[in-house]
This record gives sequence, C-alpha cells and structure tokens, in this order.
Amino acid sequence: MARKNKLKFCVIGCGNISLKYFIDALKISDKSDIVVCVDHTDRKRQLLKERFELPLETDFDYTLNNYDFDAVYLATPTGLHKEYAITAAQNGKHILCEKSLASNFTDAEEMINSAKNNAVAIFEGFMYQFHNQNIYVSKLLQKGLIGEVNLVNAWFGFPPRGKDDFRLNKQKGGGGLLDAAAYPLHFARNIFKSEPTKVDANIKTENGIDISGIINLTFSENRNAQLAFSMNTFYKNKYELWGNKGNIRVERAFSVAPEYIPIINLESSKGSEIITLEPDNHFVKEINFFVENCNSTEKQNEWYKEALSQSQLLDSILQKVK
Repeated sequence: MARKNKLKFCVIGCGNISLKYFIDALKISDKSDIVVCVDHTDRKRQLLKERFELPLETDFDYTLNNYDFDAVYLATPTGLHKEYAITAAQNGKHILCEKSLASNFTDAEEMINSAKNNAVAIFEGFMYQFHNQNIYVSKLLQKGLIGEVNLVNAWFGFPPRGKDDFRLNKQKGGGGLLDAAAYPLHFARNIFKSEPTKVDANIKTENGIDISGIINLTFSENRNAQLAFSMNTFYKNKYELWGNKGNIRVERAFSVAPEYIPIINLESSKGSEIITLEPDNHFVKEINFFVENCNSTEKQNEWYKEALSQSQLLDSILQKVK
C-alpha cells in the first residue's frame, strides 16, 4: 500500500538494475513509493509479489488506467524508452529515465518536447553523480588541491555478455557507446562544465554493434578528455583527473554498489593520500533529488537542456560509426 505524501512510482522494466537496486531504493527513500511494475512479459510476476509485494502488469495503457501513480522510472533497453516516455508524458507522469535517454538525438528531442508540452519532468539518471565519493571529489576540486584540471581520463568496460544480451541488439538501442561510454562522456562534460569543441573517436564494431573504442574530446582552454569504453574486456570502471598541481583517481567510479567502500587516491605537493569513505546508496540519493525537484519549472528546463546536450554528443560519435 502506498504511503501518504510520497511521489508514487511505476517501474517500467524489471531487469537487473530494477530488481537488484532501484525497487529497493524506491522503498528505502522517505520521499518515494512504488505502486506497480510493468514488464513486457509476466515471468517475473511471482518474484515481484514474493520479494517486493508488488503487482506486475504487461500493458502500460492498462496500468495507466488502473493504477494511481505520479511518475515512472524507465529502465527498459534504451531503444524502448521513447514510446514509454512519450506515453507517460502525455498522461502527466514525470519521468526518471535510465541512461542513455534515447537511441539518437531525434528521439531524444521528441521525448523532451513531449515532456515540455505536458509540463512534466524528464531526468536522465546518471546516479553516480550523487555518490558521496564524487561529491567529495568536487569539494577537493573547489579547494584547488590539484589546481586546474587539464586532462580527464575515464574508463568503463566489462567482459562479453551472452549473445542474447540486449546490448548486442541495435533495435533495442544496443552498443557500447550508449551503454558504457555514456558515463565517461557525461563525467567529462560535467568536470569541464562545457561542451567539447572537437570530437575524435576510434570505434571497433562487430556485426554492426559498437563494441569498444577510444574517444578524445577537446575543450576550450586546451583541456582534454581521453575516454575508453568496451563490452569485451576485463572489468574497468574508474576515472582520473590530472591537474597542474596534483592528481585524483577514483577506483570504482560509475557503477557502485551501495555496500562498496569508496577509495580515492589524492596526489599533490603535500604527498600521496588514500582517502576511504563510507559506503553510499546513490540510487536513493538520485530518487530524493528527482522528487525534490521534478515540479520545478526551472529544474525541468535545466534537465531538458542537459539531456539534449548529452544526446547530441553521443549522436555525433555514433555518426562516426556509420
């Protein structure tokens, strides 16, 4: 039963991230509640009932007509985001959408325009930015401990998945750029607080799917980002910031389990330091941020602009694959 004075959610897409982290986070947060789940099949119906005491529906239109909720958490493969998001917006539901927002810039524009026309929020969920380790790094940068950051290095890659994995299906928005590279790209843009002036990429494809690659971004004032992604390598998930007075390295950067103990390596003129922080649940913190701001017109416009900028950069790199 939904609690009073909470933003009520419908979860669309009951894959790994929903079942492992996000449904629990919606229940843990004191600002949200979850009333129903939607998935394309009913094979997880019993699991959701036993583990979360939640109903599962396979038809979103039926769900809209028969359940009372305020927002959707959209966790389907990227290629399926557009239809669900537009339907949700047309029915006045706010949208918290897993990255990447859309398979291409045209779809992203359609989704954003639908949200605008219906005065609802749409937020692209890069949850890593709410983790205490990244907030701590931001404070280190503000204090000037490593000076001006001139180079961002970031890596996100993982071993091959099964041949039926949605990441290998172009129709579902598959490919390493949308799935893995999206994180380092988002991170570099936010560290430099601007858009790149030049983009170079060396992308490896297999059967029409972008599997791995190196992306070089040039920003104003001779600042650069060297980013790597992969869907067929040893797991790697970290970033490094090289400043004129020091260096910061985060060992597990973008996909972080709530129980993980964060480690930050800081090097400066004062020497080397290993900083260990408390575990943090960035899923709950992202939900709280979304709930607190989704009804703000100013925030809605900020989120629209940010999502479009991210999508436009991804699209420019995807064009290099063709």
